Amino acid sequence: MVMMVVAYFASFTMIEHPDSAAARAISYFPLTAPMAMPGRIAMGAGAWWEPVAAAVLTLAAIAGLVQVAGRIYTRAILHSGPALSLRDVWRGSAAPGSGASGAGMPEAELSAQPSRIAAGDRTVRAESDLARHRMLITALIGAGVVLGVAVALLTHDVIIGVTAAAASVAIATRLVRLWTRHGGPPVAHR
Repeated sequence: MVMMVVAYFASFTMIEHPDSAAARAISYFPLTAPMAMPGRIAMGAGAWWEPVAAAVLTLAAIAGLVQVAGRIYTRAILHSGPALSLRDVWRGSAAPGSGASGAGMPEAELSAQPSRIAAGDRTVRAESDLARHRMLITALIGAGVVLGVAVALLTHDVIIGVTAAAASVAIATRLVRLWTRHGGPPVAHR
């Protein structure tokens, strides 16, 4: 939230000088571009390609942050056992025997999930199943974003488009959980 407030006020500081170096910098920086670039466009200071470049940079930053957040989530949040250092989270190394445990699950649930392989007291999801799950989630989120953009263009209202995209992604996430019979993201242990 702090970054959004900073971006909001930074976009107003450049309205007086939309061609300045600072205005160009904040209109390309992924955290401030969604608020600063429209201001430059409204002031007539942006070339036709500048909003496209800002959007591409922002989308690339989103993709990178999703990868980093996913890595941290799957290695740290889903980790059980001793505390991990940041280096262990990034490298993916953990103490032996740590990770998701199948010990708390009834035997009927363990045998009802054919995509899992029992390994001692741990349950390990196969690598190919993990990759398919990630691809499915990525495709459904992409479809939700495309739907949101289409709705926004058809209705000429960004809020309705964002709402349609959010609803689509929420429904898709729920469907994937039902299809895979898995309450959260797949966990891969090595």
